[in-house]
Amino acid sequence: MYKFVSLVFFLALISVQPSAYAGTSFESDALQSSEKMRIIASGGSITEIIYALDKQQFIVATDSTSLYPAAAASLPKLGYFRQLSTEGILGFQPTHLLGAQATGPESLPGQLTAAGIQVQIYDEQRDVAGLHQLISEIGQLLNASEKALALNQQITQQVAQLKAKASKRHLANDSRTLAGGHDKITALFVMSDSDRGLTVAGGNTVPQALFDDAGVINAAHALIDYKVMDNESILAANPDIIFVASHRAREANALQRLCQHPALKATNAGRNCAISAMESSSALGLSPRYPQALQTVISRTAMFYADQSQ
Repeated sequence: MYKFVSLVFFLALISVQPSAYAGTSFESDALQSSEKMRIIASGGSITEIIYALDKQQFIVATDSTSLYPAAAASLPKLGYFRQLSTEGILGFQPTHLLGAQATGPESLPGQLTAAGIQVQIYDEQRDVAGLHQLISEIGQLLNASEKALALNQQITQQVAQLKAKASKRHLANDSRTLAGGHDKITALFVMSDSDRGLTVAGGNTVPQALFDDAGVINAAHALIDYKVMDNESILAANPDIIFVASHRAREANALQRLCQHPALKATNAGRNCAISAMESSSALGLSPRYPQALQTVISRTAMFYADQSQ
């Protein structure tokens, strides 16, 4: 009861500030001095983009997934971005909350808006075009449109070079020189392992975009989003290589144990123990490190080609 009364009192004190609605464009922010901003960044990709635009000095707190770059890990943490506390956020007296699509709970944006905080929840997109849009929108809000344009151009150039490299590699190697005689490598991205089975990245995910750009088939492409894939479907897809989110591979011998997983051990990847960890924040979320994640997929599938220098 005391916490509720305190929250209501605090909301009343700051309710004289101008309000904004979640999802609006905030074009008026371009006229506001950025020195007055106090930003809550919710979502690792959001935080990383703010840093990439050199506006990190305005972040007062982040969610617990915002761990990159290293400096972001030392910022005050408000908990998991899907379950943030309104009272905890208000304690930092922010002017803005910039959040990934799943930022919550559902009541959070409305409560913050009523308190006079400008709330921007960004739509979740999971490819390079979506990354460009996200960078542009955050850049506009933070009066950093030129830096956002330069960052997008840099990412476009890097991705184009890597896609050309992957295409050249594929053209230089016919199906007879690929392991198993496949025309294309098949990969599977495992996000987690539980009693229910393996949760994998299907279509409309960042790993799907990475595999597409690397010229690799996603063994789980028929699924949408991150879903549990049954053992029979994994065996039928027969991936040549498994990528696993790094936060699920921290224990000693975690990758070796995964090779013996009932769903994997009879696949090409399981028999050869071709399993590789990928840094979770860049492999699962859109960030300016997308080119580095793409480079990882390309380099770790090089062993399947006769000419591994490509």
